Amino acid sequence: MPSSAGDAAGLLNAAFESRRPTVFLYPKAVLNNSDGRTSEDLDKHFVRPGLSRHVARGRDITLVSYGNTVSLCANAASAFEAQGFSVEVIDLRSISPWDEKEVLASARRTRRLIVVHEDNRTVGMGAEIIATVTEKTDVPVVVRRLARSDAHIPFNFRNQLDTLPSYRKLVDLMAEILECEVTWHEEDDSGPTAAIKAIGSGPADENVLVTDLLVKPGDKIEVGQLVAVVEATKASVEICANIGGVVQEVFAKIGDQIATDSPLLTVDANRDLSEQNFALASEIQNKFVLRRLKSHVIPTLRRYSGNFSEIAINGIGFATGARRVTNEEIIHHWPNRRADEILALTGIKSRFWVGPDEGTLSLATKATRDLLKQNQISIHDIDLVIAATGTPDIATPSLASRVAVAVAEDGVRPSLAAYDMGAACSGYLYALQQAYDFIAQQNDAKVLIITSEGLSLSLDMTDSPTAFFSGDAATASLVTSRDMARNPLFTASRPIVSGRPEPGDLLYVPLPDDGVIAMNGRLVFTEAVHSMTRSIENACVDAGIELANLDLLVPHQANQRIIDTIAKRSGRPALSVIETYGNTSSSSIPLAMLHVANERSEPLNLGRVAFGGGMTAGAPVRRAGK
Repeated sequence: MPSSAGDAAGLLNAAFESRRPTVFLYPKAVLNNSDGRTSEDLDKHFVRPGLSRHVARGRDITLVSYGNTVSLCANAASAFEAQGFSVEVIDLRSISPWDEKEVLASARRTRRLIVVHEDNRTVGMGAEIIATVTEKTDVPVVVRRLARSDAHIPFNFRNQLDTLPSYRKLVDLMAEILECEVTWHEEDDSGPTAAIKAIGSGPADENVLVTDLLVKPGDKIEVGQLVAVVEATKASVEICANIGGVVQEVFAKIGDQIATDSPLLTVDANRDLSEQNFALASEIQNKFVLRRLKSHVIPTLRRYSGNFSEIAINGIGFATGARRVTNEEIIHHWPNRRADEILALTGIKSRFWVGPDEGTLSLATKATRDLLKQNQISIHDIDLVIAATGTPDIATPSLASRVAVAVAEDGVRPSLAAYDMGAACSGYLYALQQAYDFIAQQNDAKVLIITSEGLSLSLDMTDSPTAFFSGDAATASLVTSRDMARNPLFTASRPIVSGRPEPGDLLYVPLPDDGVIAMNGRLVFTEAVHSMTRSIENACVDAGIELANLDLLVPHQANQRIIDTIAKRSGRPALSVIETYGNTSSSSIPLAMLHVANERSEPLNLGRVAFGGGMTAGAPVRRAGK
């Protein structure tokens, strides 16, 4: 039961190809909608039965529909979006089979579901969908149905609208589930001037053709008097005055095609001669205002945990610059240096730099697609996106926002929170802490953390301290609660964040085309050793373990001298993970985590691995499994 001409052609082609008996239901309201025409190459349309279509993506409530009521849901969704809500609309397109998988996924995500159709309420399709959701979802979902009354469609036009699902009924039901108070602003017909509107032969008529006009301005009319004749899709319709008085203005002429429910003429009403005026056609024009009640968040929809202690990293996607640059390739910039000397000093053999047409955005997008593919999810399953970068290519929109839009394969702009943080060295740990706090309040949330750096774009190749260390890479991590994780790489305690702000004396990274990177190497070394050691010690205290009991210590964004010095101070071995990637700033920590996950074969207990975050942060984590 399609809701558009394109889907009608695609489903018909699928039915013909299957060579199986097929019942094809096509609503006449859709048939009459000339705005929904499709292209001429009908043979190329193909829609597999049982595959739904997302009309809109959202996080607060799901509307499932098919046929006539899809446009009804889309209009209601737009109205609620304008008032701050995020509404998902699913067009089933076929009802046997129906897209159970997508409906269940959406219901789990939004926790609120309304099924809207023109079928009977009793033993209708909505009952089947809601029963399936109730049986198969592992989370509480508030469900409602909006359907036709258990009655035949009456002949009277106004009664037809009262029997069928309407815009107003849907808005009221959505407001109820979202725990909002809805106030309707009705048309005021109490004044001296009222309108007589165009009507059709039934709800399917959206436009009519004016064939006769029997009154003109200045004419006096009475209730029940014939004033115009219009041609609808299947019949001619006589329009009689529902109010008496003097005709003030006529808005159409013979031959005009006008929308139903639009004013045909206005009357200076003689209330003594008139009946109570009422609108005969669609209620879509009615305006409303929503007011959130204090208890807007339904308690059963959010599971709070007083003893929440761990988050899980469910995979890490990554991307590096297209060019792998070895020490030998850049040593010619410094005639007095040797490649092996750079390796001995820094522990870096090579680094990745971006190639033509690459940058912070393209690397971040590639890493995010890698992660989503690993976890077999889409960006629409994500609740929050945080991007950490010290090399943004533009100020706004945020990198997080642009990546979220870029990876939406269906072309629908996702509905989620997305923002950047400009904490390059330890931006990942800052983001991880915010993800922890977000998930602690909403245990079923999924958070996407993106890191991306394009340091090579601002290098001064005559400055060895920055050119040696700088690399370009991006990562994407999926963070959930431990309970939501299927096969995580790690679980982590809440990151311990510390820092000492500085004005740019240690490290300065300019905006694109606005200078070059500058770094005071000696001061960075001193500050990194002290700050990283202190933050790791604080993380161990918070986790209730001794520094000496660590199995592994992983400083990131540090050269080999820093790593060796911290290892000596802690009395434990250290693992260098920067020799392949160079200094990729905020991307280094997740790359280090991925490196550890790939290299370590034995499980590590809670708190036994500490990641040192440059000069600002630390986090105890544990290996989740082999």
